[in-house]
Amino acid sequence: MPTAVLTRSYDNGRTGANTTETVFTPALLASKGLKRERSFHIPDDPRIEAQPLYVPNVKMPDSKHHNILFVASMGNHIFAFDVDGNGVFPSPELGPPFKPATPTAIDMFAINKLWGILSTPVIDADANRMYFVNWRAQSGGKRALFADQIDISTMQPIGTPLALQAKALDAHGNPVLLNGKPVELQPDQKVRAALLLVPLHGAHKTLFIATTGGENPGAPHGWMMAVDVDSFTQTASWVSTPSSFGGGMWHASQGPAADAEGNVYAITGNGGYHQDHKNVIQDFNGKTDFAEAIVRLKYHKPAAGSASLTIDDWFIPFRDSDRKVDNNYNYRDQDLGSAAPVLPPDNNLLLGGGKDGLLYVLDRHNLGKKIGDLSVLKSPPIYVTYNGLGLPVTVPHIDFLLGNPGLNPSKTHHLHGSPVYWNGSHGPMIFTWGENESLRAWKLDPGTGIVSFVGKGAEVASAQLAASPAGIGGMPGGLLALSSNGKTPDTGIVWALAPVNGDANHAVVEGIARAYDATNLDAIPIDPGTPRLKLLWDSKRAGITFNHSKFCTPVVADGKLFVPTYDGRVDMYVLNA
Repeated sequence: MPTAVLTRSYDNGRTGANTTETVFTPALLASKGLKRERSFHIPDDPRIEAQPLYVPNVKMPDSKHHNILFVASMGNHIFAFDVDGNGVFPSPELGPPFKPATPTAIDMFAINKLWGILSTPVIDADANRMYFVNWRAQSGGKRALFADQIDISTMQPIGTPLALQAKALDAHGNPVLLNGKPVELQPDQKVRAALLLVPLHGAHKTLFIATTGGENPGAPHGWMMAVDVDSFTQTASWVSTPSSFGGGMWHASQGPAADAEGNVYAITGNGGYHQDHKNVIQDFNGKTDFAEAIVRLKYHKPAAGSASLTIDDWFIPFRDSDRKVDNNYNYRDQDLGSAAPVLPPDNNLLLGGGKDGLLYVLDRHNLGKKIGDLSVLKSPPIYVTYNGLGLPVTVPHIDFLLGNPGLNPSKTHHLHGSPVYWNGSHGPMIFTWGENESLRAWKLDPGTGIVSFVGKGAEVASAQLAASPAGIGGMPGGLLALSSNGKTPDTGIVWALAPVNGDANHAVVEGIARAYDATNLDAIPIDPGTPRLKLLWDSKRAGITFNHSKFCTPVVADGKLFVPTYDGRVDMYVLNA
């Protein structure tokens, strides 16, 4: 049966695993390899930021049925490509994209020229619609955030775009003020996190939209907004830091997650404290504010009255107010929200981690409502990015980056690519790929939450910078997906996109696609104590070069690998004959 990819990382649990793949196997990949069958070019902007989505057998404007790859652009178009080479069906321009007066006004490294659809849209297969959020240029050099929808058969907009707005209100309905100003959504806040549609299948859905915040005092606040898709009206919002700043939910483009009950889970980033003119710090975390937090939000639909979106549970592993700026490194920019939560579908765990390189395993039904208290975790956190064996962390030192030079690795070890979870032929497994390091595989005990090391790849992201004695290396590590035919043995493949040598955060750099056997290790270990993950294929073998889309994951469906690039194209690979 054909597979549809309707949302980022395949499902609302954000597992990253497509378990309905019947064409690709490790054996076929190793023996045949892949070839680039065709490329899909977008003409309006070269930087593809949103993960492509895929729907088979869609009736399009020519009244024929097509297998369609949907690609959203920073130029504010959505392109529907027939993957079999039978044409392209573009949308009209979905509002004018925003072009800053200077290239570095939004992106300090001038990687992006236009700003339109930054986040991955979501497809409502029941309604034959796609929902998306974009920036649209306004008069006077300004911009505004809109939510919108298109019919995926006609590629035409539906109804009127929804201007996104959010204000914090007190118990009496009055605006919450901070330093004399209302706490409200700012039009220059990014929506980078993928959109979340709850439920993904069924009636009466709600669209959830998360915004970025900021890492310095005075920066905007993180927001989660709810849109009722039946009426396409904004119904509720939640602000993460009404008393301070930051707490954005950007997730390196991954989306917030949802469980079967409709609860929404996100990880917030830097912020949560106030520093006065005498450098005295007041911390708000765990009281009114929830920066550097794993949160569960509960949404009440507008039945008899108004809707509400409130925090229901949370866990904060560390506070930025405790951190130092030391040794030429900003220890306050540890951004737990650089990756997103993962909800395994077959147990009650939550997996989360961020720039500190640690994996936190929690009971998602009881996050604990604690700050830095490891007793609420299912198992001690472990390093899953730079230490191949996974270093157990002892209480209370859950994070070495508090200004201790003796424990500071020479390269950054951030986790930007959210973990991939797969319950396959070898039981529950997790895959991670941090900066300046290699792919790692782990076993997960669903009862205890204990994570144990399986092996790692020999290939290193940003390899030249990682090996150089100078500097702190490159970003963002590897972005992952997995394919398998259910739990059938010898069908699991881990797919990865990573920069070859450069820093994709600072420049447009060359990327590479790789595929690894998910369960069978290489006969030759990394060293006597470290098993090697078996590399099956990489895009260099196919003779393909491309510029790396820094936060896009690979997409696998129906025997096709889709690789988004910063060259204004998506490459499609299939097995060699």
